[in-house]
Amino acid sequence: MFHGGTNFAYWSGADYKDQYKPVTTSYDYDAPLSEAGDPTEKLFAIRMVISKYADLLDVLDVLCPSGPIQSQFPLTFEAIKQAHGFVLYRTQLPRDILDPATLGAPPHSICDRGYVMLQKEYQGMLERYGQMTLHVTGKEGDTLDMLLENMGRISFGANVSDFKGLLGNISLDSIPLSNWLIYPLAIDTAVQQGWPHAAMPKSSSRGRAGPAFYTGTFETPGVAWDTFVKFPGWSKGQLWINGFNLGRYWTHRGPQQTLFVPGSVLHVGRPNNITVLELEGAPLTPLLLFLDQPLFNKTLG
Repeated sequence: MFHGGTNFAYWSGADYKDQYKPVTTSYDYDAPLSEAGDPTEKLFAIRMVISKYADLLDVLDVLCPSGPIQSQFPLTFEAIKQAHGFVLYRTQLPRDILDPATLGAPPHSICDRGYVMLQKEYQGMLERYGQMTLHVTGKEGDTLDMLLENMGRISFGANVSDFKGLLGNISLDSIPLSNWLIYPLAIDTAVQQGWPHAAMPKSSSRGRAGPAFYTGTFETPGVAWDTFVKFPGWSKGQLWINGFNLGRYWTHRGPQQTLFVPGSVLHVGRPNNITVLELEGAPLTPLLLFLDQPLFNKTLG
């Protein structure tokens, strides 16, 4: 139980465990939220567990154990045999940039979303049918990273040849960048093998911008029922429970606000491991809520 409540009128009922036990009018069963909706110590304990994180750029050796592929210019997912998920593209700034320079890509060449970091600091996002330029400053030799997300292939019609990744050259003030390191990320394999729970990631009590992994645990009392997980304050990313990839959440874009959690993926009597890959920015209180029904709202725009 997550939220306490009140048995109004004659609805308090009773339990029977070797003897008859009438239930009190007010109850919370040690829930994270009290009868009045106030947070309890248990809620803050959950928050502390969820707030353990690992920056994606710090764990490339785990996510890409074979090491990067070197290429003069970017290669697509298909060229490096990456069927789905994520690929990280890395290069260096060729010169000092004192005044903001335009980092950009040709139309429709970001497939499907690119998350840009410079010296491990999140700069923003480029999108297939959205923003295609960012303004950056830096020094010669600074590391430029772009995490490319494959959001799904077109499965019917005339455009089924739906290539993913960087389909064209990334340029800086119209000059193409070269000498790339390309990391095909095997995130599902790492999570299924127990990472990052076995790696003891860092703890953080503040929201962070850019791609990072967040981990937590919870226990299922009694029977493991089907449930739905909600992401209050999160932006966009992927969720795993006990190594099972439950799919993509995108609360800001909508309409889906919850992900379905089959009871069959949950453990009873031992901890369940949660891994969240948040791509844009985690909330100040990185908390997940488990509900008994799905939530939907309007689609953005």
